[in-house]
Amino acid sequence: MANDSPFRILARDRAQAPNFFTQDPVLRRLLPTLVTEATWKWLEPQLVRMGAQAASAEINRCSDIADKQSPVLRQYDSHGGRIDEVDYHPAYRDLEEVAYGSGMIGVKYDPELRAAYGGDLQVSGFALTLLFAQTECGLTCPACMTDGVARLLALFGSDEQQQTHIPRLAARDRAKLHRGAMFLTEKQGGSDVGANETHAVRDGDQWRLTGEKWFCSNVDAEQILILARPQGAPAGTKGLGLFLMPRDLPDGTRNHYRIDRIKDKLGVRSMPTGEVTLEGALAELVGDVDKGFKQMAEMLNLSRLYNAFCSVSAMRRSIFEATDYLRARDTFGVPAIGHALVRQNLADLNAEEIGAKYTVFHLARQLDAADRGSANDARLVRMLTPMVKYSTAKLAVWAASEGIELVGGNGYIEESVLPRLLRDAQVLPVWEGTTNILVLDTMRAAAKGNHEALYIEIETRLRGAPAQLADEVDRTRKLAAWSASELAELALPRAKRWADRTLLAYELSLLLNDGSPTAAAAARRLMRRHLDPELETSLEDLAQLVDHTVA
Repeated sequence: MANDSPFRILARDRAQAPNFFTQDPVLRRLLPTLVTEATWKWLEPQLVRMGAQAASAEINRCSDIADKQSPVLRQYDSHGGRIDEVDYHPAYRDLEEVAYGSGMIGVKYDPELRAAYGGDLQVSGFALTLLFAQTECGLTCPACMTDGVARLLALFGSDEQQQTHIPRLAARDRAKLHRGAMFLTEKQGGSDVGANETHAVRDGDQWRLTGEKWFCSNVDAEQILILARPQGAPAGTKGLGLFLMPRDLPDGTRNHYRIDRIKDKLGVRSMPTGEVTLEGALAELVGDVDKGFKQMAEMLNLSRLYNAFCSVSAMRRSIFEATDYLRARDTFGVPAIGHALVRQNLADLNAEEIGAKYTVFHLARQLDAADRGSANDARLVRMLTPMVKYSTAKLAVWAASEGIELVGGNGYIEESVLPRLLRDAQVLPVWEGTTNILVLDTMRAAAKGNHEALYIEIETRLRGAPAQLADEVDRTRKLAAWSASELAELALPRAKRWADRTLLAYELSLLLNDGSPTAAAAARRLMRRHLDPELETSLEDLAQLVDHTVA
């Protein structure tokens, strides 16, 4: 591929076009273990196609343009009338065609696919998302919001709401698609959603919403879920209702709210995040009027899982770019990838990415099982989601920064994708709950006993690990045992350490149970990084982590 492309493949032996799926041997090994044989036969060709699209020069160029040519808000028409329309560069529309057209959302709600592969559709949709997000993180947020609105309507909406809106939210054809959004936070509350002041007043069969929303991503979406306090409802989260607010009214006019501005963000600049003032906007109630926040929590958890998948995508793309560059570049008479310190850096990056990838996909599988009615998997989802989100988000920022440093000066130049990866990654520890907020949520989940299901899961997987990994299994058992014994007296300042160690034990149990040399090498490297820096990494483990993870 030409070196002037925004996507640079520099490795000298690469004879074929890049493909983010076929060139990820860890992903190719992992996914068939998580879905049925029938699902895999149906899914694999779609992943090959998406892997090629996401890695293509054309789609990477679109992403680069959409980042630099951010959406623009037009508040007035030529006659001075208020219109509040968002103009997008055509490159962004091309990205939408790829994302929504792939079915990353649609597969989850298609009746025929649900009948045939219903137990695997979260894993399937997220696998497509992982590949797409390696090129375009910004649009992944609107895709997440659209999925979230469809999910909440499927869980809590009336029959009429489901029949009217879900087919549009799940459409693959961009012309028929209704995009979704979630307007949640307000100036005075932020993460303290219970402080929200937007209020709702009944107007016949509908409601009118008044107030301000401060962070509104995908601000011009056609269908918006929004929290508001019905007249006379109590303070706090218990007084919030959940409403579906359309952008456009049945007569084609715009609903009664203003887009005040689009925020000038550090990253994910391809999609619009705005500030909105509601001026008696018409909306319909979703579910029970007194359970709005509890219902919205389902969308928050889905958003956090999307966030985690975006984090792994950023990690994987950073490693992909750095590895290709280091293979192609000669320094001091040898390929840069052959230097001992470089290989240590890459081993750390690959171990963390592999562990994170196993964790997010197993969490998606647990969500599939929970959707089918598994109470135990629902407990695992509740326990793991906040931990996985904050952990992977921090790793994404680190991996993007490490990727730039490994490439050197060329990695810091905007012709490279790496600076955009770093800017985009920085939002991941912030949106859908900062680390401290998520640690508190983790402790709330543990206080209800959900950690017990997680410890059982860890121990069950460790019992299935190959006998030759006895030392690693023993270390992991001690890690989980420490967490269990300390939980009852845990002081809040130590909560993050407990959560970190618990998640590490789970991650190691997944890797050790897998049985592959690469997963075992990743587990040992993670132990070295987080438990005992004096542990030696064998040449065999280095080869597994550095030479075999970008096929």
